[in-house]
Amino acid sequence: MAVNLQARVLPARAGWSWISGGFALYRRNPPLMTALTMTYLLLMVFLNIIPLIGPVLVALCLPIMSVIVFNGARIVDRKLDVSTEALQTGLASNTRTLVKLGCVHLAGSLVVVLIHTLLFPAPELPAPDADEEQFTRTLLQLLPMVLPLILIMWFPPYLIATQNLPLGKSLFFGSVAVLRNSGAFIVYFAGGAMLGVALPLLVVQSIGDGGGLGSVLRIGLRMLLLFVLVPTLAASLYVSFQQVFAQSPAAEPDPVPENGSGDE
Repeated sequence: MAVNLQARVLPARAGWSWISGGFALYRRNPPLMTALTMTYLLLMVFLNIIPLIGPVLVALCLPIMSVIVFNGARIVDRKLDVSTEALQTGLASNTRTLVKLGCVHLAGSLVVVLIHTLLFPAPELPAPDADEEQFTRTLLQLLPMVLPLILIMWFPPYLIATQNLPLGKSLFFGSVAVLRNSGAFIVYFAGGAMLGVALPLLVVQSIGDGGGLGSVLRIGLRMLLLFVLVPTLAASLYVSFQQVFAQSPAAEPDPVPENGSGDE
């Protein structure tokens, strides 16, 4: 994949095109994108339950699994034959660098946990019925701390796998790309929150108790989020990379003109 390492500056509306482009890829091959995404999630859950070393393994495997899902979207986009070799494109020669990137992710995660522990110490005697409320509160507390780490890790796995970049350069070019397209990322996360949180809450509230039918509709909504929205968002990472670093897909928004050459 020929990629221009000068990150393009896209308009804010490009963030929504990443989501719509991800859904377009999902629609072209739902079984493949769903299978890859579910495998990714199940592996992360399985590794997490391993005592002591589980979270470490998750951090180390995250970039490699991300590249496999990326390759799946690439297969769909380019109408390639699905094969183990195609799904593993860029891994064989870059495994060590991707593991190093996993170590960076692990270090960042530990920093986030440390900061959260210092700022929000756990209550000594939690209320017996407050588990769900405490979980939601913890997620909201962690979100602003985790988001910078998510953005730092957004592009480097794909830069490593497609361009054989060393760790430092992948982090540099990835971070510059995110900064140059901050508006698009704001729209992207706003769109993801609307589809994944706001609309489902609105639907659940409109259903109310609803008896047995309401329960069925809630289950259907959860399945829709899990088997449609999650693969769509996974494919959207591929679309974002293509638009920022490459000249395809053709339907991408026009880039915002920059002053000067903007060479990195």
